[in-house]
Amino acid sequence: MSDAHPRVLVVADDLTGANDCGVQFAAAGWPSTLRMRVDRDAAPVPGTVAVSTDSRALDDDAAAAVTRDAVAAEELAAGDHVYLKVDSTLRGSVAGQLRGALTARRRTRPDAFVVLCPAYPAMGRRVEGGLLTVHGEPVTASPAGRDPVTPVRHDLVTDLVGGSVPVPAPSGEDPTATAAVWGATGADVLVVDAADDADLARVAAVLVALGPRAVPAGSAGLAAPLARLWGGDGEATPPPAGVRRPLVLVSSHHATARQQVDALVAGRPDVTRVATAAEELLGDAPLPAAPDGDGPVVLVSPDERTEPHRSAALAAALGRRTAAWAGDARHRVDAIVLVGGDGAEATLRAASADGLRIHGRLLEGVPYGEVAGGDLDGLPVVTKAGGFGDDTTLLTLLDTLMTDDTTENAS
Repeated sequence: MSDAHPRVLVVADDLTGANDCGVQFAAAGWPSTLRMRVDRDAAPVPGTVAVSTDSRALDDDAAAAVTRDAVAAEELAAGDHVYLKVDSTLRGSVAGQLRGALTARRRTRPDAFVVLCPAYPAMGRRVEGGLLTVHGEPVTASPAGRDPVTPVRHDLVTDLVGGSVPVPAPSGEDPTATAAVWGATGADVLVVDAADDADLARVAAVLVALGPRAVPAGSAGLAAPLARLWGGDGEATPPPAGVRRPLVLVSSHHATARQQVDALVAGRPDVTRVATAAEELLGDAPLPAAPDGDGPVVLVSPDERTEPHRSAALAAALGRRTAAWAGDARHRVDAIVLVGGDGAEATLRAASADGLRIHGRLLEGVPYGEVAGGDLDGLPVVTKAGGFGDDTTLLTLLDTLMTDDTTENAS
């Protein structure tokens, strides 16, 4: 990929989302880096840079401010691209994130507007007639509607993002003609349906026709076809092979993540599950030693529903423990698996990491790479959003990671 190739900035509301989206570009051959923090002094790098604003649980005004700053810090040229990665179930401060990204982008592209398509059909998220569904049920009836931190209150995307305007889904016959229709609306935010991957491919083709004035906002599902159409020209790095002692942190409070832990423990007798009490994590007791044994260790956060309003503090404490155990040579940890954005970010911060080198996908929606910089530099890492997958996803992830031959899983 030449130095003259346009750059892509991915801005996400949490770290696993930034990685989920960045990996789509890595899989299409883009050099891809995940940064831990917004850094105005960081030197521009070619390819794709993904950054987390950690803004999902913020109010809309605060989310707008941090998202605006993240886009402005990269100092993109008018011909570069911005991709705003939002939660595929539209949890959290989506409206604020859209506003902040658009404000910053209009500094170099006064004609910019947002095209919002959160669908991720491979993960059961669809938008049809403006209605957001998860595995066939309205989003408010799904676990996202019962999320203890950022529950979704509306099913229509236009209700979730006030002032947004629905536009006709592209037919696929002439993306240029559809681009002209979308561009003539004059709206700040357009909402587009997508029920399957073919729909997402058609949306991506229209976005290419619109050029950099369009700011796509969506899940990793829309990022995949865009990564290819925007100019990916290589292959992903193969996954790590022969992992024996992964350390899994489940900081997510999503019901799906908790069900996945239960299925993992039931399906693998070599797993050691470490449940933690809030008083232990947040108190002054010395850090306990990691459990003995040779198989996977799964460290699970106390449930937010029994420990309300302490999720951030719990994630920080769990991140410190995960980083310490992974960095202690006595424990022979040869990979970390981070389920949930708060815990992933806390772990990397505790390890003084600069970010991640993104390599590819272990499974759909499950990126892998290695820690960049800090105490765990070079350690293989896998991330997964807490709400992604079915009950068996974490079990399948560990089975795939710990097989001797993982080359068939490279993307």
